[in-house]
Order: sequence, then structure tokens, then C-alpha cells
Amino acid sequence: MIRKYIDEARSEVCDTTGSASTLAAGGMVLVALGIILAAGSGDPVLAMMVVVALGLGGLAYTGVKAPPLRLDTLQILAPMGGPGNLPAGYLVHPLAWEAGLPAYLVGIPERRLRVAIDLCREHPGAVTDLLRLVERAERHVAEFKPGRDFSPEGRLQEVHKIATRMVEYQVRLVPALTQG
Repeated sequence: MIRKYIDEARSEVCDTTGSASTLAAGGMVLVALGIILAAGSGDPVLAMMVVVALGLGGLAYTGVKAPPLRLDTLQILAPMGGPGNLPAGYLVHPLAWEAGLPAYLVGIPERRLRVAIDLCREHPGAVTDLLRLVERAERHVAEFKPGRDFSPEGRLQEVHKIATRMVEYQVRLVPALTQG
């Protein structure tokens, strides 16, 4: 499904630099030049060849100098609700990373991502839910300071332990919610 959205986004990307109007204006100038050359020289075939040569040269120049088309990666998964609404397991899926997940995760600290990546396969919710869960675990550790190791590594281990407990609780809770 993600591959389909990536392929659609690549095929639908369009030129937003305004060069289509520039090409149309250039075409009108070439038509006017062709009419003037044909009337002035009396040889319409020569005028048409000059206009065609100038047109091909202008198209070649425009094609070489045009900036590459840019794909808005955050919009690739918009039909599915965006990268944040993917199931949490997609946090480590290569296609999700190709479809805009890095742009979605720009402001997330690396330590939070490491914990989320460790827990993504067990978490029953979406990527956004998992990131919020890890953030809540970080706030809990910062506020209540559980454990004895207050180094950054010790804090990260405490965050991981608390986030793991929260995920385990959610995993136990989800089947109860789905059974009615």
C-alpha cells in the first residue's frame, strides 16, 4: 500500500516554477518571429526552419536549466492520515522511511527515537501514540527520578523501563477493548 502511494506521488509531482507559462510565451514570440521572417525574407520554409531550430534550442536550454522537481514527502501518506498514523511497527520499515517518516520525525530527539524503535514492534497503536508514550515516560522520569543512576545513560534506561511497562499495559488492555 505504501509503495502505491509513493509511486502515485512521484507520478503526480508537477512543475511549480511557472516555466509552463514561460514556454507558452516563448512559443508566441517564436510564432511572431516566424511571421516576420517569412514576410521579410519571402521564404516561408527558411523562416519555419529558423523558428523550429530556435524553439528546439530554447526547449533544450529550459530542460537543462530547470530545477529538479521536489516531492513533498509529508504529503505521500496523506490519504492514510500521514506518517504519524501508521502502525507503530512501521517506525522501522524501509518504505515508511522512503514515504516521509524522516520529515515527520524532524523535531524528535534521538534518545526518544531509540526508545520508540525498541518498543515499536510491541506497541498496539500508531507512531504518534508511541512517541507520545515515550515522551510521557521521559516526563515521569524527569519528575519522579526513579532508580539510582542519574547519568544520561541511567535516565535513558529508566525511560525505557517505564515505557516498556506502559506498552505492556496497553497490550494487555487492547484485547479487552476489542472484545467488547
